[in-house]
Amino acid sequence: MSHQAIYRKFRPKIFDDVLGQEHVTQTLKNQIISNNLAHAYLFSGIRGTGKTSTAKIFSRAVNCLNNHTGNPCNECESCISILDENNMDVIEMDAASNNGVDDIRELRDKVKFLPVNSKYKVYIIDEVHMLSKGAFNALLKTLEEPPEHLLFILATTESQKIPPTILSRCQRFDLKRISSDIIVENLKKICHELNVKYEEKALKLIAANSEGAMRDAQSILDRCISFNENEVSYETVINLLGTVNYQVVTETANAIIDNNIEKTMNLVDDILNSGKELSYFLDELIICFRNILIIKTTNSSDNIMRVSEDETEELKNLGGKINVDKTVKIIEDLSEAQAECKRALNPRVLLETKLIKMLHKVDTVNLEALVKRIEELEKRIQTPQLQTYPKIEGKGIKAKSWDKEKSKVETKFTKRPVEKEINKSENLQEPVEKKIDKSDEAIYNAIVKGWQDILKEIRRENAGLQAIIRESELAGVKNKKVIFEFDPKFTFHISAANQPKNKEKFKEVISNFLNEDCQVEFITKKEEKAVKPKITIEDVYEDLKNEFGEIVEFKQED
Repeated sequence: MSHQAIYRKFRPKIFDDVLGQEHVTQTLKNQIISNNLAHAYLFSGIRGTGKTSTAKIFSRAVNCLNNHTGNPCNECESCISILDENNMDVIEMDAASNNGVDDIRELRDKVKFLPVNSKYKVYIIDEVHMLSKGAFNALLKTLEEPPEHLLFILATTESQKIPPTILSRCQRFDLKRISSDIIVENLKKICHELNVKYEEKALKLIAANSEGAMRDAQSILDRCISFNENEVSYETVINLLGTVNYQVVTETANAIIDNNIEKTMNLVDDILNSGKELSYFLDELIICFRNILIIKTTNSSDNIMRVSEDETEELKNLGGKINVDKTVKIIEDLSEAQAECKRALNPRVLLETKLIKMLHKVDTVNLEALVKRIEELEKRIQTPQLQTYPKIEGKGIKAKSWDKEKSKVETKFTKRPVEKEINKSENLQEPVEKKIDKSDEAIYNAIVKGWQDILKEIRRENAGLQAIIRESELAGVKNKKVIFEFDPKFTFHISAANQPKNKEKFKEVISNFLNEDCQVEFITKKEEKAVKPKITIEDVYEDLKNEFGEIVEFKQED
């Protein structure tokens, strides 16, 4: 007999064999026992979580001749024919290759016929999100008023692509990612049945790389068994997956913590020269620092990290050499490097440059504290306050001897004749119109200061939009409308920027950055633009001096 893949050989036969999805299987069993079935079901979730397997079990269970527990018996004539794929009443359809209107119309014409040998006629449509818009419309009427003998089971990995009109007519079940512990236990069971030797840390590595998909884990196990003649070792898994040995990862993390540029570069060189994937290496390195962060900030780190006791002890030793702030900064820098390496023409050079920049000690000054200090000084400049001085009493003079009735104060204002007072009072509205909207000024200053951060955020969302926006200049802010200008030669840029989708995305980035709901507008330089708000302490002082005079004298009479 030819070889059968592990994921097919060990496919669940009853609901109880579907691991990690009890919230789905128990509900379906109860519906079958109580004979309270819906006419259409939708199973959604990532690949390898049991959507198709659950659908096949359900198709057998509703037609089983000996069903008393909700599970199919898999022994009656109906169950055996469905297992052998010889039953005419259970039809599996791949929507990826049968996604046209004609395919669904043909299906719609067939569903009206009664089942031949079964209680229900069951249609299993896999990857249903691949149907065209016309095909969904053709399916809609049948879903809305189906025959009593008909059951639809739809399966998809992208439920957000299915029209709401279809979703509302189905009972929806979301199959979640399967935990690593459940995957490891299932792999152990398979190895015992196949008489395969294994290392537990090898199975844990397989589970970690399966990302919650049981089928992926079983496929990796199948490859490992074929590679190493019925033995699954840690080194075998590393070689097949292209991942990096955990000891090398922690050694690299230690070099980064020690700011040892030379050792870090040598380790990276050895890893890449051995043929390891750059993306896998960065994944492992980021997860290593993530585990260090969890150890330093939580008490239940063992349940979150899923690593062995020896690895936990090693992570604790690394965590003792670094604080939380630096750990967070390293994770952010490595994540940024990982994202940029995916787009780089020479990712290795980019990674090495990022690491050197990250480890190079520019100065011992706390840059964050320096930035905060600068911000405080800027606020003081923008909002000048009158300075107060402590009260000084003359020597031998008591404060209570002050006689308010006898005291007279003469105030002498220079550079302020009465005529000027009268003239200025005739035009009181003029200075009011010249006042600058403080919120606009704050918005303008914040955008100027954080422009590079804004561009980075736009690039994460849409690299093409960032290439357009960076050619613009901030023209000003008016009534919380942020105005950007383009040179007249950039006709394509201004046209693209003003497209509703791009404009809305840029508005969203600006508003999130400012934590303020703002509008955006794009203009060319020849158009009228808002005045850039500028104000200095010298301007304020000059206005006060012109308004009230320069010298103020106080005289007191005894």
